[in-house]
Amino acid sequence: MSAGGDLVSRVAALLACAGVEARPASTSTSTGAGAWPHGLAEPPDVAALHAAADGLALPDGTLILPRGEVAQATAWLVEDRSLDWPHDLLVVGEREDLVIVLDLDVEGARAGGGVLEVPTDGLASFQRVARTVVGYLERRLGVAAAEAASPEVRAREAAARRDLPALAGALAEPMYPGAERQTAHAALTLGALLSERGDEAALDAFARSVEARVAAAPRGAAAPERLAAWRACEIAAREAGAEAIAAACAARARRGG
Repeated sequence: MSAGGDLVSRVAALLACAGVEARPASTSTSTGAGAWPHGLAEPPDVAALHAAADGLALPDGTLILPRGEVAQATAWLVEDRSLDWPHDLLVVGEREDLVIVLDLDVEGARAGGGVLEVPTDGLASFQRVARTVVGYLERRLGVAAAEAASPEVRAREAAARRDLPALAGALAEPMYPGAERQTAHAALTLGALLSERGDEAALDAFARSVEARVAAAPRGAAAPERLAAWRACEIAAREAGAEAIAAACAARARRGG
């Protein structure tokens, strides 16, 4: 099946889910009320969704805007809240006290972009949760064989399960800007799991955890944060029974990384 055909079937499966309410697809999609924001390419999955439904509501309260409301909703929010958002961030929906934003990442500067959940009271706190809008909806609806979540979500879930292969796989992908704390925790967990095996690759995982913590530290706090991060790695390795790895972490802490 072609990629386009696959998207059509995935969208049809979404619309067939119990409780999903969809507006009829718009017949005007190039100018005026149905226009996609000027100068930005509409992703294939969003185009497939809009071809089947011009806006929809999920049972959990998730709302996806009609195609023609994306530009005006984005412009209103940016102006009303005086936001310094890149031009390729688009408001595509909402849920409870969250705004659902599609990051097109036209210049490839933000780990490939994706679907972000942004608190209405913290509109600079982006949490990437999915790669595509259709994938986001699949996960919200619990569709079987849903598209994989963003690497940030997968890393968090794998760390909670202490699933080493899944955690390593998620951390191998670029993380979204602002996810440094999540990355630090996930990499620390990976280092601990590798330490349990006596695998010296744990030091690489611990080093990534340290650098992520330092990147998230306030200005002027890098040195104490680096020390604290290496101490945390030392403790994790020692608790895993890997004394040699713990000693290496302690040595890096003493020399400042």
